[in-house]
Amino acid sequence: MATTLRWKGAVEEKLSEELKRPKFAAEYLAAAMEEGGDEFLEQALARVIRAHGMSRVAEMAGMSRQAVHKMLSSNGNPSFRNVVRLLSALGLKIRIVRGA
Repeated sequence: MATTLRWKGAVEEKLSEELKRPKFAAEYLAAAMEEGGDEFLEQALARVIRAHGMSRVAEMAGMSRQAVHKMLSSNGNPSFRNVVRLLSALGLKIRIVRGA
């Protein structure tokens, strides 16, 4: 059991490091949106923001840390505008493409 927890912690740590890379974070968020819909995307966005530091991202987005935390909580419902602001703070943007 302890080995499993150590392994899980190592995987989480590696994922957090990878999520700091803009290309990886963009692919991670795109996959979350494609595979799991809006709720899964919100969870993925929260994970990317935590990897970068919630206070830092909030400041760069011109928001309070508390507002970002509330927005990304299970009861949160971030507006499109706020999602765009958070993505911009991460150096990312939304791109719309024609569906198949």
